[in-house]
Amino acid sequence: MTVKVVCHMISSVDGRLLPGRWTKPVHPVNVTECYEAAASNFPADGWLIGRTSMAQYDDSISEGAPAGKRGADEPRPTPFVGKREGRMLAVVTDPKGKLRYTTPTLSTGEHLVAVLAPDTAEDYLEELRRVGVSYVFEGEGEKKLEGALAALEETFGVKLILLEGGGLINGSFLKAGLIDEFSILVYPAVDGLAGVPSIVGYAGEAHEQPAAGQPLELIEAKTLPGGVVWLRYRVEHSAA
Repeated sequence: MTVKVVCHMISSVDGRLLPGRWTKPVHPVNVTECYEAAASNFPADGWLIGRTSMAQYDDSISEGAPAGKRGADEPRPTPFVGKREGRMLAVVTDPKGKLRYTTPTLSTGEHLVAVLAPDTAEDYLEELRRVGVSYVFEGEGEKKLEGALAALEETFGVKLILLEGGGLINGSFLKAGLIDEFSILVYPAVDGLAGVPSIVGYAGEAHEQPAAGQPLELIEAKTLPGGVVWLRYRVEHSAA
């Protein structure tokens, strides 16, 4: 796999992700501006989030019933490149095909790319093509996310992508061993409540250790205006 995945997130001191719940800092800093300014330092081809996060991100996107499945005897579909027009990519993992789109472009300017299951029904794919939304397909079995990254590389030439959550999709990438770097902005605030979404939230069994064999090496630490701390860690994949 040659696509580099950087998990880029901003959180409270206790790792929580909902800014509306955070305490107010002594020296306020705009969360979005701080986050995007740091992200601009990476030569990324786009960013990737999960279905729930994307449905909340833009008013032009809604969530509906899952797409149908194609029959076992039907040929598997191929990726589609819609109306990209040279824009950065906004990739969403949506294997059930629940999202509905009215435009191929987000209000922030990025071109939408859906990552779907290989057996997604043709009528849903036709709907995406009509709107101009691009799509690729995840891999099979335990290689679902790895297959998605390979498809993004082959179809769009992606070399670096920012994984921007939520915690569940970040956890899935971590469990699959596909995160190469963590870029974490620690905002000077606290949430404090148990169960609030955090940077990584793999949905596994109590005995599972999704980060096992992936030690972190600090490669950079910066103090930004307002007391925000930017930490960058390389993920090593050689440990047993």
